[in-house]
Amino acid sequence: MKPVELRENVWWLANRSDSLLEVNVYLLCYPHEKGQANLLVDPGPPEILTCLQKGTVPIIGGLENIHGVLINHQDPDVSTNAAYIQKLNPKCMTVASEDTWRLIHFLGLKASLFKAVESYRNYRASMPGGHRLHFVPSPFCHFRGAMMYYDERSRILFSGDLFGGLSYTPDLYATSASWEGIKTFHQLYMPSRDALRLAVSRIRNLDPQPEIIAPQHGSLIQGDLLKDFIDRMYNLDVGLDLLIAGEKEENYLGAVNEILDELEKEESADALAKGIAALNQDRSFTSIMTFAGTRVTGFKVDPATAIKSLLAHLREHGDLGLESLVNLVALKVLIGRNIPISDILQQASGAELPDYFE
Repeated sequence: MKPVELRENVWWLANRSDSLLEVNVYLLCYPHEKGQANLLVDPGPPEILTCLQKGTVPIIGGLENIHGVLINHQDPDVSTNAAYIQKLNPKCMTVASEDTWRLIHFLGLKASLFKAVESYRNYRASMPGGHRLHFVPSPFCHFRGAMMYYDERSRILFSGDLFGGLSYTPDLYATSASWEGIKTFHQLYMPSRDALRLAVSRIRNLDPQPEIIAPQHGSLIQGDLLKDFIDRMYNLDVGLDLLIAGEKEENYLGAVNEILDELEKEESADALAKGIAALNQDRSFTSIMTFAGTRVTGFKVDPATAIKSLLAHLREHGDLGLESLVNLVALKVLIGRNIPISDILQQASGAELPDYFE
């Protein structure tokens, strides 16, 4: 694709390669009385270097006229071309966070031409022509030193990997269907919802508000989708959240089956089988958990709620021997697995737990 002028003096470069992980590079031009300052945002990997050269020739005369590169984080698909551009223009500056610089300097970039975003007052740089560039930290999205760049003149936020997405279409601009690719990308690469919420809150606090979010991967977000995608991102479980949720369910699944194993060993196998059989006949309950024989294979609601219902059902439908064992066995298993007892036993038993269990 040819370069696309997103706003006056702001260009999208790179190409569309039918890859699931498209790379976007952006050119910012700041005309002034003595000439023009040209900045490249996230210059990308070597594979697109020729494409960048061809794209910049008709606009600024080529990559040798790039005066500075802005880098979100150190990944090779983001930063590698910075070293080649500095070879073409030995005076080209590198702007990034200090954390990012500790890694990208190994590309061979000159320390004397590095400017840390932390050195700018209020994280803002005055650009030629009276414009301002706002540096917006987005820590752990997905790197500690990740830095977004907000061009207040064009109201475009260059967000790096944040709001990036897998591309199921070559379209440059996002549609409502783009969310699935964005969601998948973030669940794979972002560490936690807390990190996303911090970054999203900083975007919401920008004044004036961005009119375009331009990520390093995927499609650009604008119009009514901006608020929608920002709100969705704020509430998205990713990375560690998904792992913890999975481990929590596995722990509860192990607990309920351990309880059932213990009850079966206590010469209550027949009563347990009858209780489970009666449970499976209750259509209202089959929507809460799934069984294979007398073993639970999955939860369809909150695991604590499901186990609480199961234990109450066993007490109600089992014989006296089973009823007397349910709370005792459950108590032992839940404590052993560090599962809160009050979430499961208090309502089910109808009796108050001692204070030391609260």
